[in-house]
Amino acid sequence: HPSRLGDPSEYAALARHIVENPMLNGETIRLDGAIRMSPR
Repeated sequence: HPSRLGDPSEYAALARHIVENPMLNGETIRLDGAIRMSPR
């Protein structure tokens, strides 16, 4: 887990990868801003 928040360019690269990846079909991807969230 990174010790810093993500850069806008890193988020953009992730979003582009999600859109362009044909293997991600109907997936739910949870983005939490690199902050460790407690389980529900």
